[in-house]
This record gives sequence, C-alpha cells and structure tokens, in this order.
Amino acid sequence: MKNIIIVFFLFLINSIQSQNLQVKDLRVVIDKNIPDWTNSFENFDWNDFIKVDSIADFEKVEKQNVKKLEKFQQLYDPIISYSENKNKFIDIYSYQLNLEKKNEKYYSNIDVGQAIYFCEINKKLWQRIAYNEYSKYFEDVIWINENKFLLVGYEKTENDKNSPIIYVGNLKNQSFEIIINTNKKCLQKENFYKSKKLKNIKIENQE
Repeated sequence: MKNIIIVFFLFLINSIQSQNLQVKDLRVVIDKNIPDWTNSFENFDWNDFIKVDSIADFEKVEKQNVKKLEKFQQLYDPIISYSENKNKFIDIYSYQLNLEKKNEKYYSNIDVGQAIYFCEINKKLWQRIAYNEYSKYFEDVIWINENKFLLVGYEKTENDKNSPIIYVGNLKNQSFEIIINTNKKCLQKENFYKSKKLKNIKIENQE
C-alpha cells in the first residue's frame, strides 16, 4: 500500500511539472513542502483561492555583478533557494536583511522593501525580477522544476492585515501568474510564518 501511494504521488508531481499549474496543483506542492505556511493563516481554505486573469512580467532590471557571485554565495548560501540542478537560484531575503558576517556570526542592517533576484549561474545572468514595498511580502520559495517556481507570502488588506498570496514564476515566459485569496477572514496569525531557510542562520541583532 505504501508503495502504491508513493507511485501515485510521483505520477501527480510529474503531471504538475508538465502542465499549467492550477490551484489544486499548488495545494499538493505547498502542503508537501511548507505546510507551516498555510497553518500561519486563520480560516485558510484552498477553495477560496483563484487565479487572476492578468500576469505580472519580470522586471528584468538592476543586473548584479557576476564577479561578486562567489562572495555573495558564501554569505547567503544558507538562505538561497536553489533549483534541483543547483544552476539557478531565487533570492528573496538578501536585499532586506543586508547581512554581514563577522566571527562566524550574522548581523543584519534591515532595509525597507523586498527585492526578488533570479540567477542562472552558467549563463552569468543575475538580476532583479520583482520588487515589493510595504503592501506585499514573499516569505518562501518552492521550485517546481527548472522552469517554474512559487513565491508564497502575503499582501496587506485595507485594515493592515496580511492575506495570503501566491506567485507562480515562469522563466520561459519571464512572468508571474498571480493567485489570490477571496476570503476576507483568511488572515495571518500573530505568530508569523518563518521559513526553514531563515532558521539556518541566527541573526544576532534580530529578535
């Protein structure tokens, strides 16, 4: 029975990788990888999520100096989200945290806003593809395959509460599909979600 379940799950994942992602597919991936994210919201129900009609194009601005990539990786490697082949990564934390490492300890000079960077190491491509200000924040990244990834996080409501939001990044199309929550009562709890990646480091001057 256990083997049958594993085979079915692998079949489902392969199917997800080869098609346009629907909300039901996102549920499988997110529940498997980061169930704590969904648990960080009250009244969370996958039936309340819908895909909006429009897409958001990658910004494709602020190219990074690839000569500094090795130094960057030495500092931020524990919190970078790599694809399976390790040639690509998404970085959602470095801009805001602005880390320094002294005597094997991390220190942060926190900045306002959040930049999302994509890097393809073999092609020496490293640039910003999105930027969030106060109204939106991505908390984690999940790679689906070498072409698609998820950004999960929240956007602010009119009452300054946090409502869940999901972006599906497509590297071939250079764009994001946007998944929003329609339940106004689905709001983030006081204990915010914290990615396992961020737990890989201890920042001395953060609570």
